[in-house]
Amino acid sequence: MVDFGFFAVNLWFTIQREFDLASVKKILKYSASAALAIILLYFSFRGVDWKEFWKVLTNCRWGFVLLAMALGAAGFLIRALRWQLLLKPIDRSTPVLSCYDAFTIGKMADFVLPHIGEFVRCGYLSSRKRSYDKVLGTVVLERSWDLLTLAALILALLLFKRDEFASFFVERILEPLTAGLNLSVWWIAAIALVAIVAVAAVVIALRKRSRLCAKLCTFVKGLFQGAGSCLKMEGKWLFLLYTLLLWLSFLMMSIFIIKSLPHDYGLTPVDALFIMLVGSIAGIVPVPGGFGAFHYLVAIALQTLYGIPFEMGIIFATLSHESQALTTIAAGTVSYVHQLLLRERAEENVQELQPQEGSDNQ
Repeated sequence: MVDFGFFAVNLWFTIQREFDLASVKKILKYSASAALAIILLYFSFRGVDWKEFWKVLTNCRWGFVLLAMALGAAGFLIRALRWQLLLKPIDRSTPVLSCYDAFTIGKMADFVLPHIGEFVRCGYLSSRKRSYDKVLGTVVLERSWDLLTLAALILALLLFKRDEFASFFVERILEPLTAGLNLSVWWIAAIALVAIVAVAAVVIALRKRSRLCAKLCTFVKGLFQGAGSCLKMEGKWLFLLYTLLLWLSFLMMSIFIIKSLPHDYGLTPVDALFIMLVGSIAGIVPVPGGFGAFHYLVAIALQTLYGIPFEMGIIFATLSHESQALTTIAAGTVSYVHQLLLRERAEENVQELQPQEGSDNQ
């Protein structure tokens, strides 16, 4: 009988000898990420009637899909303008086109490796004037503000749809977890609040002795410091305007995709806001380009809260995700080619200057 345990251990040590441990960890991490995306895509599309799927797609109003794609492209420009504003203290001469190219190339890289785009765009924009660390710092500021904006929108959504979401929370989450316990919702909420406060107190108390607790404290502190520093910077009102326009474009994209469906199921702009937020939360899942996670979560949310068939939810998610994926790939490809041409031109200029310098020395 083959000893599979010995074989697996031997294979692991062989891999470690051939590759350094850091490379092995990266390979495992990205392989797990791709596997998760495939699993989520399988669960999303396993019950789809493909004939009906294509029939519904052909009956969609594609003009609204094109409008959503146009808004997605406009969102890239808004992000570039906002990022340029954050980069002004580092280098006031940073062109907005460079910010746009770096962002779209980084966004396209996310389809290969999850969340790698933030580092890719920093690499493209870093230079002698703009060090990589400083550019990365501006991205952290930008992301911290977006995260707080997302949290604020979730709270606003709960105010608009508190009855519906409260019933969903109780029926789908609390009741299954507390089956057999005679506790009211208020008691459960009080226990949850006490638990959160207790965990926060433990993390703060152990921050000097535990690396994990220290990282959690640093993350939360940096989040609020980043958001606060944006309010103190030059052009803060313009930054807030760009942020408002950006999230408004996300909302309008969601509305346009709803309008593109053969039936809108009576969904309102507030419902479009909910779908947009679910899609944003799905982006946190570490899968390449949000594939699988976006489709599954959006379809489940539409089915659970609005009674929309799962298959129709998948169609909505496919229209929304793939239209923006095409927009990202197109914009990223154009930006990549533009950057290649700029570098070739810069190299040609350097080569032209070298003979002139040689003749001057003679």
